[in-house]
Amino acid sequence: MLEFLNNAGHVLTVVLILLASIYLLILFILIIRILEQLREKKQRNFVKRWEEKIFEYLANNGNPTAIINLFPKSNYKYLLQNLRGYLQTLKGNDWINLSKLINETKLYDYLLSQLCSKSEKKFIFGAYYLGLAKSTKAKFIIRKKLKHENEMVFLSCALSLARMNEFDSLDDILNESVRFNNISRDTLLSVLSEYDKSVSENLSMRIDVEKSLWLKSIIISALRHFKYAPAATLILPILVKEESIDLVIESIKYFGEIEYLDASTAVRFFLIHSRPEIKAEAIRTAVKIGAAGLENRIWSLIYDTDRNVKETAAEAMYGFSDNSKDKLNQLAYSMPNTIESSVARMIISEKTIHLN
Repeated sequence: MLEFLNNAGHVLTVVLILLASIYLLILFILIIRILEQLREKKQRNFVKRWEEKIFEYLANNGNPTAIINLFPKSNYKYLLQNLRGYLQTLKGNDWINLSKLINETKLYDYLLSQLCSKSEKKFIFGAYYLGLAKSTKAKFIIRKKLKHENEMVFLSCALSLARMNEFDSLDDILNESVRFNNISRDTLLSVLSEYDKSVSENLSMRIDVEKSLWLKSIIISALRHFKYAPAATLILPILVKEESIDLVIESIKYFGEIEYLDASTAVRFFLIHSRPEIKAEAIRTAVKIGAAGLENRIWSLIYDTDRNVKETAAEAMYGFSDNSKDKLNQLAYSMPNTIESSVARMIISEKTIHLN
């Protein structure tokens, strides 16, 4: 009996401990939830007050220092987070007046202190907002950090300098980017696209001296983004050399974007290339540059062995000319049991839906 009571006592103790643990866990969750609700309420009240002040400031061309002085330093992060959306969307005088809230007030000193911090997280925060406000006074500090071993620090610096339109940092950004294995072409291209289109001349000057095929393809892609036609005479020899698949595809896309008719001879060559993805891109570019002499060659590619090339050629023929559209209609409905006629019907159907 005594042993039974001892065992029962142990069980009861365990049960009580479990119940107490559950109770404490529930209490902890409730406290976290209450604190979260309070934080959300505080943020909503802050946003409401901030939006009223910002609209007054923009409407009345107010004093930026007077606005910032309304908020304690403890609210600067909230302030900057809400300012970010406006800086990303507004243009003209409104943007200039918004940037003054950072560049001509205590916010600048606050962000500068973040740059001088040993914390990488604080540095990234400071660089981001100083870049967003195009705070060129801070460019020298930010530029020094381009050689930092942390990938995120490098990217935050590169993005900030690009937003400042800091041309002198362009070569450093490109040179340092190759140190990081995880930086993709899309990431680096998004950084370069933050520059003003006037950076195109600097980018084109780098084409002939650039040894990295990876960087060269990104530069050409950036020039395509900016639709910088003067680089065409530099990029055409690159296309002819055919150094890499990426370079060929980017060069072909570039000529299509700027509608460079003088590239039609080179494009004709790539219409018979062994790689389907290159043929498909050459078809798209031929249509964009209006190379009428390539119409028959593109028509023959409807009978290519690759499905994507067939579809790209059929789509091109639909919009190339009235004559090519008529030929596509004949193919679609006069030979209903072939792959080519099936592709033609699909393209015509898709185009008709979009027209309606």
